[in-house]
Amino acid sequence: MPDERFLSELDSIMKAHRVKVEETLSPLVSSYYPAMADKDIGEYRKMVELTTKMTMVGHACADIAGYPFDDRRLTISSLFGACCFIADSFIDDFGEAAAREYIDRFELLLTKGWFEIRNERERLFYVIISRLFAERDVLDPMLRQAIIGQFLAQKRDIDIRFEAETLNAMPRMKRLRILKECARDRGGCVTMVLSLLLVPNVALKHHHLLYRAGAMFMYIDDHGDCHYDLYYKRITYMNQVATPFRALRKIFNECVTSLDEGLPECFGKKMLIAFLYRYFVTRLKKHRLERNRGQYAWTIYE
Repeated sequence: MPDERFLSELDSIMKAHRVKVEETLSPLVSSYYPAMADKDIGEYRKMVELTTKMTMVGHACADIAGYPFDDRRLTISSLFGACCFIADSFIDDFGEAAAREYIDRFELLLTKGWFEIRNERERLFYVIISRLFAERDVLDPMLRQAIIGQFLAQKRDIDIRFEAETLNAMPRMKRLRILKECARDRGGCVTMVLSLLLVPNVALKHHHLLYRAGAMFMYIDDHGDCHYDLYYKRITYMNQVATPFRALRKIFNECVTSLDEGLPECFGKKMLIAFLYRYFVTRLKKHRLERNRGQYAWTIYE
């Protein structure tokens, strides 16, 4: 467990990053999708918090790779976090047809560089992703491979989510293995894309560790969203395993041990492990508080 002094320092860093995130995203939302800022809905607030989380992970990854987390890298992290949030909304919030259409249109964007914009949400997504790609050579082989990996992980998630009958027909252990791998790849690819957007090179010996950290964030997220996902009949590893907290704690302890042993001694390593711990604790609280909230289980945690 990180000491209280460092956790307090972590909170101060996160508050400072949140201010910068808002400075980046607020003008874009106001210009291209002002309806998102409706306070009664709370979607913009949730996007800011998810994006702030992304900046914390980006800060740690940049430091581990040996680069300063300057204003440009903070902006890249902010754009990437917002891009992920909107992409997830296309997958999660509008049903099967919209999710499958999103993945087809995202493939068109990756292969052709454009798609026809039909509404303000798509316009904001395209503006953000265009600015993000302008900050980095996305034809770099490692980064390009990571982006395609993230796309394929999203596609597999959608296929699994909407083919429940096929999944349920499998033996239980095989079904759990597939769900666990799907969560691993969804989270791991996100962290690798973020890392490679931020720095020109990440040591190969650290790739699997950052990938594992990203997977851990996804397992924690899925545990925190367990009741919300079950309400909407979304199947994840963490809502199908027999004892989710025990499974999560085992994965968490193994992940933290591997990060502690494998990453170089630096502020970024300490920050990544401490932030994982903080995220683990807050999402356990989310899981408990939202047990009976059903469709309203969408609390925003700073």
